[in-house]
Amino acid sequence: MKNILVLAEIDGDELRPEFWELATVAKALSASVSCGIGVVVIGAHTDAVLEEVTKTDADTVHVLQDDRLADPWPEAHAAALIQLCRELAPQIVILPRTVLGAEMAARLAVHNRWQLLQDVTQVEVSSDGSLKAVRPVSGGAVMATIHAGTGPCVVVPRPRAFAAAVATSGGACTTVRHAFEPPSLRTSCGEIKRVAVEGMSVDRARVVISGGGGLGGPEPFALLRQIADLVGGAVGASRVAVDSGWVPPSLQVGLTGKTIAPDVYLAVGISGAIQHLVGCSSAPLIVAVNSDESAPIFGISNYGVVGDWKEVMPAFLERLMMEERVT
Repeated sequence: MKNILVLAEIDGDELRPEFWELATVAKALSASVSCGIGVVVIGAHTDAVLEEVTKTDADTVHVLQDDRLADPWPEAHAAALIQLCRELAPQIVILPRTVLGAEMAARLAVHNRWQLLQDVTQVEVSSDGSLKAVRPVSGGAVMATIHAGTGPCVVVPRPRAFAAAVATSGGACTTVRHAFEPPSLRTSCGEIKRVAVEGMSVDRARVVISGGGGLGGPEPFALLRQIADLVGGAVGASRVAVDSGWVPPSLQVGLTGKTIAPDVYLAVGISGAIQHLVGCSSAPLIVAVNSDESAPIFGISNYGVVGDWKEVMPAFLERLMMEERVT
């Protein structure tokens, strides 16, 4: 089997944290088939990211640096990756499940007629050298096992399904720079608008406190924010809360929002529709507060409180503040 390529996606001038999860997947697969690992860095400003990605178990870092790759422009970035794959002929390409990464994966697979394994929670090499992966289907209600053929594969791991790799001291990687030679590009990237998010992002927080339709309006989210600030966490929300206009879409957890796996997930006033559970079920510790004892959220919770959030959450905040004063 030939080398494995891992995309190190750049957000602005920073390395997206999902890269370290991809590095874990690459290391596990490479150990099974005794092949090398190459990291791909695509962008206009790559120096800071290069310093980080060399702190992995990769053998080589491949860099395509060009001003036309400054923006998260799918056509240009996919063209750069396709060009690199044509030169290196990898057997496995691993990309993050981000807006840009998912589109690059689809374009690469279609262009090369390679197999695409999307949203995988487990992946391993079978005895015949092919890949076998597990992924959720039907909105997460069922887990399917996918058997790929022996040809090249594009793999997109599910966010937080794999532990993040630990950075090494670095220095062992060889850096190879490639000139970007794109075909005629038919699209262009328009103005990028970044939306400021209050507090910590839900996809990077170790503790997430999410509110749902049971809160009844936007005002209770201020209480959740107080609690989140005390525990160093982030505030999330269900689709009902977002669609109602109570909080911005950037807080949404679920199938059409973000898939997260914080150390602790606290769901307040969230019934637990399957679309929401898809986004949070990978958290190792889930706590639910709901007045309906038959709410589906209790089915995946480690701990549950059947009660009115108006009584439970203020009492929880008071206890946290008391602990804060003591320490």
